[in-house]
Amino acid sequence: MSKVKVGVVGVGYLGQHHVRIFNEIPDVELVGICDINLKRAKEIASIYNVPFVTDDYRDLLNRVEAVSIVTPTTSHFQIAKDFLEKGIHTFIEKPVTHSLREAEILLDIASGKDLVLQVGHIERFNPAIQELKKYVKDPFYIEARRMGPFDGRSTDVGVVMDLMIHDLDILFYVLGKNRRILEISGIGYSIYTPYEDFATVNILFEGEILVNLIASKVSPKKLRKLDIHEKNGDQIIVDYIEQSISVVHGGARHIESALESPVLEREEPLRLELTHFVKCIIEGKDPEVTLEDGKLALALATEILKELKIIDLKA
Repeated sequence: MSKVKVGVVGVGYLGQHHVRIFNEIPDVELVGICDINLKRAKEIASIYNVPFVTDDYRDLLNRVEAVSIVTPTTSHFQIAKDFLEKGIHTFIEKPVTHSLREAEILLDIASGKDLVLQVGHIERFNPAIQELKKYVKDPFYIEARRMGPFDGRSTDVGVVMDLMIHDLDILFYVLGKNRRILEISGIGYSIYTPYEDFATVNILFEGEILVNLIASKVSPKKLRKLDIHEKNGDQIIVDYIEQSISVVHGGARHIESALESPVLEREEPLRLELTHFVKCIIEGKDPEVTLEDGKLALALATEILKELKIIDLKA
């Protein structure tokens, strides 16, 4: 079978890694890249020997069979719409779109076209998350912390849409897509940008499952952790950065607890994610993270922002 002709739109901090990985996937022919900063696009193209460079994504419409969209969230909808209407398989980085209505329109366009439409919730491809479902049985409390220093990137959205949305997707992955939400509360702080740069959120799901989420782009140390407390006393600890999972069995119910730490092979989640996208195209399969999944996470993030009390510390 011939290689899948792929293009990348947006070659900033994350987009350059899309280019690098697509360039290394045997089943891919990377035919072109686009960025509104043409100088940046040419620099990346020269590193990876990409034959076509442009500052207008529409120049790729007749050149590619698949595209990866790694641009600011507000631009996702129009770019994805144009490629989907052209019958091109599309990968969209999270958040999938700026609004739920935009996501619904993309779903309508893609339906019936036999296209792979995948959303970039990268943590689904973290080896620790792949292992996680073996251990989660009946949780009552979940805590997710996603923190790091301010780096000047993703200033078009706050931490709920930029960082916390990863954990929202994982919540649906762990608890199921149909788990009803009973209550949302939270507080955010605007420190560097017009949006929330730090946020802590509580969500009560049906079944009396309490979730606490913390997202920060103002913390000195990068941290990506997930703790799940089970009703039988087990505690499951995921470290996204270390790609590790530890299970403390019966810690709350027994005098002695037992620690289980499965050995996982470290992988680059983005490589696994993009390889999966290409494999789905070749094999005609649905992706692990569909646009419907992306819409679920976006919908919850939108509800959180409605309830979030934001305090401006810049004033």
